[in-house]
Amino acid sequence: MLYQPEKNSDAVVQENIDKPGRNLMFLSADWCGDCKVIKPFVQGIKDEVSKTANWFDADRDDNLEVAKKYGLRGIPSFVLFKDGEKVAQIGHGERLTPQEILDWYHSTLD
Repeated sequence: MLYQPEKNSDAVVQENIDKPGRNLMFLSADWCGDCKVIKPFVQGIKDEVSKTANWFDADRDDNLEVAKKYGLRGIPSFVLFKDGEKVAQIGHGERLTPQEILDWYHSTLD
């Protein structure tokens, strides 16, 4: 089953960023070809990440102000925030494998 990102307002996205602890944002867009390629694998990535972080979705177009605020241009992107601060990101418009994303995420664990 293809992962369907949840549509969130800018306020909800910002609330998730600002939560205490680790918060991982999946930034994508419906029209993005590389986003479509990775969608069959996103649920597995989310299941793994959700063991140690809050997961939330953002849309590059619907949440453009948030994307601009944090300098997020390429999609799909996975962006890690800790206590409201952006600490790591993978994905700047290139095609990534699920294993590359999980390896990156595991490398961010303290």
